[in-house]
Amino acid sequence: MSHENEGVRVKPRVARSKHIFVAIAIALLGFVGLGSWAVASPVGSSPDDDYHLVSIWCAWGDREGLCEPSVFEGERRVPHELVQWSRCYLDDSMQSGNCSVSSKLASTSRGDFANNYPPVYYRAMGVFASDNVQLSTLAIRLTNAALFVGAVSILLALLRPGQRGPLFWSVAVGLVPLGMFIVPSINPSSWAILSGLTVWLAITGFFTATSMWRRIGLGAFAIIAAFLGSGARGDAGIYAAVAAGAAAILTFEPTRAWFRRLALPVAIVAIGAAFFLTTGNSTSYASAGVAQTQTGAGTASSSWPLVIENLTLTPSLWAGSLGTWGLGWFEVVLPQTVSIVMIGAFSALAFRGLRVLSKRKAITLALLLLALFVVPGYILYGLQILVGTEVQPRYILPLVLMSIGVATYGFTRDDLGLTRVQAIVLFAGVAFANSLALYTTMRRYLTGTDYTGLNLNSNVEWWWATPITPMAVWLLGSAAFGLCLLGAFLFLRSRQSSLVPMAIPDTGTEAQPAETPVR
Repeated sequence: MSHENEGVRVKPRVARSKHIFVAIAIALLGFVGLGSWAVASPVGSSPDDDYHLVSIWCAWGDREGLCEPSVFEGERRVPHELVQWSRCYLDDSMQSGNCSVSSKLASTSRGDFANNYPPVYYRAMGVFASDNVQLSTLAIRLTNAALFVGAVSILLALLRPGQRGPLFWSVAVGLVPLGMFIVPSINPSSWAILSGLTVWLAITGFFTATSMWRRIGLGAFAIIAAFLGSGARGDAGIYAAVAAGAAAILTFEPTRAWFRRLALPVAIVAIGAAFFLTTGNSTSYASAGVAQTQTGAGTASSSWPLVIENLTLTPSLWAGSLGTWGLGWFEVVLPQTVSIVMIGAFSALAFRGLRVLSKRKAITLALLLLALFVVPGYILYGLQILVGTEVQPRYILPLVLMSIGVATYGFTRDDLGLTRVQAIVLFAGVAFANSLALYTTMRRYLTGTDYTGLNLNSNVEWWWATPITPMAVWLLGSAAFGLCLLGAFLFLRSRQSSLVPMAIPDTGTEAQPAETPVR
């Protein structure tokens, strides 16, 4: 009898250990998938990298050989590579990423010397600054990849079955290709994307948690994620406030318990506002529209045509994150197949999400759609420019990820009731688009666009000092990302295979309509 009882007690432990092992394996696949993008391009390849690299190297003040005072006011002397590396290939797509740069220090004004960006990101990444620019760049990129995978994994563990779907689907159809390029880069938008993806879900989980440990964990996660995002980019502070508002609307209940928990989103808004209002870049954008109106430049006769044209062009910014805009400094032009597949996958999931539509979800989606127009539109109006300059798709990618997440919110099953065939078709398309985008990016920097051979190991002009070949990186990274998506989908489905569809009044979640049996 005692042996039987002992066997019954062991089984749950074995199952739990198996689940932990599978979850770790999926996370490692995700890291390899992102890591392949981290090594796909040379130093200085992400937008404004010369500025961000210098800001990171100088974030800890003057350091010999890394960031030294300059004889010119408003400038610093930094390793020549930080300033010049990207410039040798930026203007010529046929030029590979191979650059011959001086090892001496160069004076530059391109850096965050006037508090234009929040200090948190630069200070954190400044730990990796060294006289070996290539090694430091790889360390920063891989750290950001690990941070993203770790944060998503932790949030998935904290959320309950039935709440994890929006996070998974946002990653599955919202990151390729722009997010895959920016997240494992040295660009501070990496943290802004992570924050936009996770904060609203952490707050939603906090409101609806049924156990104290989950509520504490989700609350702490939301604060940390909001701090990281807002501390990387000032505009991410606005997105943190939007995330807090979205979560509050989705979970609203006229109860004392709900109003007590409202302290968390209020704190998130305060964090975002503090960084936004103390960052030069953000406040200059925020005041631009006001200045236009006060000076009379924003009169109806002169500005309405610009406003209307920008409204019609703004959706191109949303699609830009799905492949219609180039990567790098916009010089990596992707095959149209990438954008066609990703826009199709994104639209299919958004349309599927409308199957479950409560009033609160409809209001939240409408407000997010309004924000997707208003945020870039206000900046463009203030600067009196058209879509295509200043405002880039990476700036609003956090809002795009929030939108697809809210669109898939409210289902009682994380798999949204998709059949195996539907899931396989979707993941195959996304994995193919990711692989094609990764291949195109590597080809552009390995040899330049004047060589079109299929073998990435041929005629290589630039590559990292590593025995791993470009072809191996592409194949391994492509396979890892596809397997990560499929593995995560099957894992989430197995974790709730016996879950009975339910509608809990205090969760703000609508009951899912009866589904066709899973095939």
